[in-house]
Order: sequence, then structure tokens, then C-alpha cells
Amino acid sequence: MARIPTLEQQLSNMKRLLRLMCDRVHASLLVVEQHLHIPDSEALVKVVALDSEVDRMETELDETVLQIFATQQPRAQELRLVYATAKIAHHIERMGDAVESLARQLAGADLSESRELLIDMMSHVKDLFSRAYAAMFEEDLSRIQEIFELDDAVDECQTAVVAIAKDIFLLAHRDPQAVERGLKLISIASKLEKVADLCCNWAEQTDFAAHGLARRVLKKRRLRLVLLDEKGGSLSARGASWLTQELSGAVDVTVATKRLNGEDVFASSHPFPVVRFDQVSWSRCFLLVNLGRALALEERETIPSKTMVVEWDFSGEPDGEAELKVRQRLSGLLSILARSDISI
Repeated sequence: MARIPTLEQQLSNMKRLLRLMCDRVHASLLVVEQHLHIPDSEALVKVVALDSEVDRMETELDETVLQIFATQQPRAQELRLVYATAKIAHHIERMGDAVESLARQLAGADLSESRELLIDMMSHVKDLFSRAYAAMFEEDLSRIQEIFELDDAVDECQTAVVAIAKDIFLLAHRDPQAVERGLKLISIASKLEKVADLCCNWAEQTDFAAHGLARRVLKKRRLRLVLLDEKGGSLSARGASWLTQELSGAVDVTVATKRLNGEDVFASSHPFPVVRFDQVSWSRCFLLVNLGRALALEERETIPSKTMVVEWDFSGEPDGEAELKVRQRLSGLLSILARSDISI
């Protein structure tokens, strides 16, 4: 009868398989990056073969994890490591699928308007991957300190690519292929953004294996909101001041107004700069609270689809009553945000 390997041997084999999976995905990313610099559709075929290896290794790693649970009694850190590795392997497999899909999208794609932007996006993705890799296999958890901020850079690139795609859509009346080119460009950007998100998931699981539920290394991003009114920003600023005070800095609030000129300018000691609605930066904004009249269609079109919109019309209310009602409404929102641990 075959001798059962020791726990140390099984853990070593588990880590070896995971490293091999990561190396294959990294190799795929290098092929895609090279294609962005110097197009070579034939080289993209390698990505399909590499993804097949990743799938096979995930199956082998799953069997190793089951063997550990069936034949050993891992405790504390070893147990967290085995659990986290199984989760990470799933993230890596999904990464491989995303890169393979990305390679298929890039084959023959016209990237004349967005090539440099996609190269920058790929650079950020590779940085995220290398940081998560170093944290896992070199036990350098300091490399994931700013991982969410790096993911933000990828999201901003994706937003810029989508804006380019929208411009391409406008050419549809004289270019029958414009819609297809625009959609393909959006799909390419979304695949890169997905890889970046999976790297963040990978880093979180690595941190969990090291620290348990404490997870003190990763920095959570603050929730970002926009408060909009038609009173020069005064009503929004008071609501923002109360909201940030109650949540102790857990939110990042932008105060906006539809009118910002002459006597409509809000002058006070509130630490919230007031911007016009058409100058709002929507990057990572998950919620817009409109305290005035309903947004016009052209105004809604400027808001990203990921940003939720809540509308409470207090434009006709006296200032005192409006502020009281805004605070009452925000208190309900406050109870939701206070319990939230999501990263936008």
C-alpha cells in the first residue's frame, strides 16, 4: 500500500501546482502585451494552449486539497492556507479564461484609436499580478498595500476606453463596422478589468491565509457619493457634512449643483468644494443623490451605468425644512452604508 505523504509534502505540492498555474497565466499576459505592441495574431494561439494547461492544473490542485483534508488534520495557519489556495486557484483559472477570451477578441481587432490606452491598462494589470504573486510566493505582503489604488487606475483606463467606443458608435451612420468595433473594444477593456479584479481577490485571500480574519494589510477604499442640488451647493454641502461626520471618514462625498454663478455660489466654511454637475468626475462613484428636480435625459446619459441614482426633490422646500428632510432621508441611507464593507 502506498505511503501517505506528510502534510508538509502535500502543502509543498499544492503550492507548486498553484505557482505553475500562475506562471502559465503570466506567460499568457506577456503574449497579449506583446501583441498590443507588435500585432501578431498567430502568437495569440499560445494563449489557448496555456489556458488548457491551467484548467488541467486546477483539477489536479483540487484533488490535492481534497487529499489533504481527507488524510491530514491541518490547523490554524495551515488550514487557512489550504482553504485560501483552493479559492486562489479558482481565481487564477478564471483569470486564464479571461486572458484567453481577451486573446480571441484581440485577433484581428482594429485598435488604432485605443492601442496606447490599452497598453497602459495592461501595464497596470501586470503590476497587480506581480504584486499578488510576490505576496503569495515570496511572502512579501507589503506589495499589496496599495493594490486597491492600482485597481482604480485600471478602472479609470476602462472608463476612457468606453468613452472612445462611444465615439466610434457615432460613426455607425457612415461605417457599418463601427458598432462591432466599438463593442469589441468595450469587451477587450472589460476582460482586462476582470483580470485586475481577480488579482485583488487573490491578494485578499493571501492576506487571509497570513492574518486570518484580521486582514489589516489591505486598505479598503472609501465609498464615493455625489450629492446634487439646485441651490448653489448649500443643501448638498450640509447633507455631506452630516453624512461624513456620522460615518467618520468612511465616505468620500462630492458636492455638485446645476447652477454655479453669481449669487448662486455657495460661500461658507464647509470643507466641500462645489462643482457644476457637468464637471463631476464619476470615477468609482457608486451613488448619486439628487436633491433637486428630476434629471433630464441628456444629464442621465453622462452618468455611468454602474452609478446608482436616488432622486429626492427638495427644490421647492424652504431651506430649513429641506435640510431637515434631507437629514431624515440620509439617516436611512446611513444605516445601510454603516453596515457596508464593500469596496467600490
